[in-house]
Amino acid sequence: MKKTVLFSISALLLCGGLFCLHLTAQTARNSSSPEDKLRKLEECSERELLELKVAAHRKVVEMVTAHYEAASQKGRYYRLQESKADLAAAEIELYRHTGEQDKLRTAWKSRIEALFARVEAVSAAYAAETLELGDVSEAEIQLIDALLEQKREK
Repeated sequence: MKKTVLFSISALLLCGGLFCLHLTAQTARNSSSPEDKLRKLEECSERELLELKVAAHRKVVEMVTAHYEAASQKGRYYRLQESKADLAAAEIELYRHTGEQDKLRTAWKSRIEALFARVEAVSAAYAAETLELGDVSEAEIQLIDALLEQKREK
């Protein structure tokens, strides 16, 4: 009886160990190395890379929005607006490439609105003494640069 129980437990442990080994091997085989990912990115077209860039910026906006809604330090309003402006800049780059003029105009409008809101938020944070004057100037410069770039494009 003892031998049967000991044999059963040993068999279960052996099977469990083999199963864990199998799962580890599957995970190692399915996960790609950074070199593989880099190789895949190098094979992408310019449009695919721009679409990946837009998708990455969307994830950042979603993350910052979640932090903003949770009233976290990482989700300050000016950071949210900055991430939205960065997303719009990536979309502008994509729509310039694809030639989609309506979407390009919408992206420009979104970028200017986000940068303007960022300037207002940074100015308010400066007034509350949580940011430095350099941050306000930097936000203003980004807005002015975007406005100049938009005018040059028209």
